[in-house]
Amino acid sequence: SVSRVSSNFGGGGDNSSFGANNAIDGNMGTEWSSHGDGDDAWIEIELTEEAEISAVGFRTRTMGDTAQIFTFQIVADGRTTHGPFELSGSDNTYYFPVTIVASRLRFEAVTTSGGNTGAAEIEVYGELVSDVLGM
Repeated sequence: SVSRVSSNFGGGGDNSSFGANNAIDGNMGTEWSSHGDGDDAWIEIELTEEAEISAVGFRTRTMGDTAQIFTFQIVADGRTTHGPFELSGSDNTYYFPVTIVASRLRFEAVTTSGGNTGAAEIEVYGELVSDVLGM
Protein backbone atom coordinates (compact mmCIF):
# COMPACT_ATOMS: atom_id res chain seq x y z
CA SER A 1 0.00 0.00 0.00
CA VAL A 2 1.04 3.62 -0.40
CA SER A 3 2.27 4.96 2.94
CA ARG A 4 3.36 8.47 1.86
CA VAL A 5 3.74 10.56 -1.29
CA SER A 6 5.34 13.89 -2.20
CA SER A 7 1.98 15.16 -3.51
CA ASN A 8 -1.05 14.23 -5.59
CA PHE A 9 -2.25 16.41 -8.49
CA GLY A 10 -4.67 19.11 -7.38
CA GLY A 11 -4.00 18.33 -3.72
CA GLY A 12 -6.23 15.25 -3.91
CA GLY A 13 -5.97 12.22 -1.68
CA ASP A 14 -4.30 8.92 -2.54
CA ASN A 15 -7.63 7.61 -3.94
CA SER A 16 -8.29 10.67 -6.14
CA SER A 17 -8.30 10.51 -9.94
CA PHE A 18 -4.52 11.14 -10.07
CA GLY A 19 -3.80 9.86 -6.54
CA ALA A 20 -0.85 7.70 -5.52
CA ASN A 21 -2.90 4.49 -5.26
CA ASN A 22 -3.21 4.54 -9.07
CA ALA A 23 0.51 3.67 -9.33
CA ILE A 24 -0.04 0.27 -7.69
CA ASP A 25 -3.51 -0.74 -8.90
CA GLY A 26 -2.42 -2.96 -11.84
CA ASN A 27 -4.34 -0.76 -14.30
CA MET A 28 -2.33 0.97 -17.04
CA GLY A 29 -5.31 3.28 -17.66
CA THR A 30 -4.78 5.08 -14.34
CA GLU A 31 -1.74 6.92 -13.03
CA TRP A 32 -0.31 8.84 -10.13
CA SER A 33 0.56 12.46 -10.87
CA SER A 34 2.40 14.71 -8.47
CA HIS A 35 1.35 18.33 -8.19
CA GLY A 36 4.27 19.89 -10.09
CA ASP A 37 7.02 18.14 -8.09
CA GLY A 38 9.30 17.45 -11.10
CA ASP A 39 12.64 16.03 -9.86
CA ASP A 40 11.36 16.12 -6.26
CA ALA A 41 8.49 13.65 -6.81
CA TRP A 42 8.46 10.48 -4.71
CA ILE A 43 6.11 7.74 -3.62
CA GLU A 44 6.60 5.36 -0.71
CA ILE A 45 5.18 1.85 -0.71
CA GLU A 46 4.74 -0.20 2.46
CA LEU A 47 4.83 -3.97 1.99
CA THR A 48 2.81 -6.28 4.26
CA GLU A 49 6.08 -7.36 5.91
CA GLU A 50 9.79 -7.53 5.20
CA ALA A 51 10.56 -9.07 1.80
CA GLU A 52 13.52 -10.16 -0.29
CA ILE A 53 12.91 -8.12 -3.43
CA SER A 54 14.43 -9.47 -6.63
CA ALA A 55 13.00 -7.06 -9.23
CA VAL A 56 10.99 -3.89 -9.66
CA GLY A 57 8.98 -2.62 -12.60
CA PHE A 58 8.34 1.06 -13.30
CA ARG A 59 6.31 2.83 -15.99
CA THR A 60 6.51 6.61 -15.96
CA ARG A 61 3.62 8.86 -16.84
CA THR A 62 4.10 11.58 -19.44
CA MET A 63 2.27 14.52 -20.96
CA GLY A 64 4.39 14.61 -24.12
CA ASP A 65 7.05 17.22 -23.29
CA THR A 66 6.60 17.20 -19.49
CA ALA A 67 5.79 14.97 -16.52
CA GLN A 68 8.17 12.17 -17.54
CA ILE A 69 10.67 10.51 -15.19
CA PHE A 70 13.94 9.62 -16.93
CA THR A 71 15.77 8.13 -13.93
CA PHE A 72 14.66 7.12 -10.44
CA GLN A 73 16.18 5.59 -7.34
CA ILE A 74 14.81 3.44 -4.53
CA VAL A 75 15.43 4.12 -0.84
CA ALA A 76 14.81 0.94 1.19
CA ASP A 77 13.54 1.37 4.76
CA GLY A 78 14.99 4.88 4.78
CA ARG A 79 18.52 3.47 4.95
CA THR A 80 19.95 2.22 1.65
CA THR A 81 19.70 3.76 -1.81
CA HIS A 82 19.56 1.65 -4.97
CA GLY A 83 19.96 3.01 -8.50
CA PRO A 84 19.60 5.26 -10.28
CA PHE A 85 17.58 3.25 -12.78
CA GLU A 86 17.08 4.61 -16.30
CA LEU A 87 13.70 4.60 -18.07
CA SER A 88 14.06 4.54 -21.87
CA GLY A 89 10.59 5.91 -22.50
CA SER A 90 7.01 6.08 -21.29
CA ASP A 91 5.50 3.45 -23.59
CA ASN A 92 6.49 0.38 -21.52
CA THR A 93 7.03 -0.86 -18.02
CA TYR A 94 10.76 -1.30 -17.51
CA TYR A 95 12.06 -4.03 -15.21
CA PHE A 96 15.20 -3.92 -13.11
CA PRO A 97 16.81 -6.78 -11.16
CA VAL A 98 17.60 -5.74 -7.59
CA THR A 99 18.70 -7.33 -4.33
CA ILE A 100 16.84 -5.51 -1.57
CA VAL A 101 15.55 -6.71 1.81
CA ALA A 102 13.01 -4.20 3.14
CA SER A 103 9.43 -3.55 4.14
CA ARG A 104 9.24 0.03 2.82
CA LEU A 105 10.36 1.28 -0.60
CA ARG A 106 10.54 4.95 -1.53
CA PHE A 107 10.68 5.51 -5.30
CA GLU A 108 12.29 8.91 -5.91
CA ALA A 109 12.51 10.79 -9.22
CA VAL A 110 16.12 11.74 -9.97
CA THR A 111 15.93 13.33 -13.43
CA THR A 112 12.69 14.32 -15.13
CA SER A 113 11.27 16.63 -17.77
CA GLY A 114 9.64 18.57 -14.92
CA GLY A 115 6.03 19.28 -14.12
CA ASN A 116 3.46 16.81 -12.80
CA THR A 117 5.78 13.79 -12.77
CA GLY A 118 4.55 10.43 -11.52
CA ALA A 119 4.01 6.80 -12.45
CA ALA A 120 1.48 4.84 -14.46
CA GLU A 121 2.49 1.66 -12.65
CA ILE A 122 5.03 0.40 -10.10
CA GLU A 123 5.58 -3.33 -9.55
CA VAL A 124 7.59 -5.14 -6.85
CA TYR A 125 8.64 -8.81 -7.12
CA GLY A 126 10.13 -11.07 -4.46
CA GLU A 127 9.32 -13.23 -1.47
CA LEU A 128 8.30 -12.41 2.05
CA VAL A 129 11.20 -13.07 4.41
CA SER A 130 8.91 -15.25 6.57
CA ASP A 131 8.22 -17.46 3.52
CA VAL A 132 11.94 -17.74 2.75
CA LEU A 133 12.66 -18.74 6.36
CA GLY A 134 9.76 -21.22 6.39
CA MET A 135 7.83 -19.42 9.12
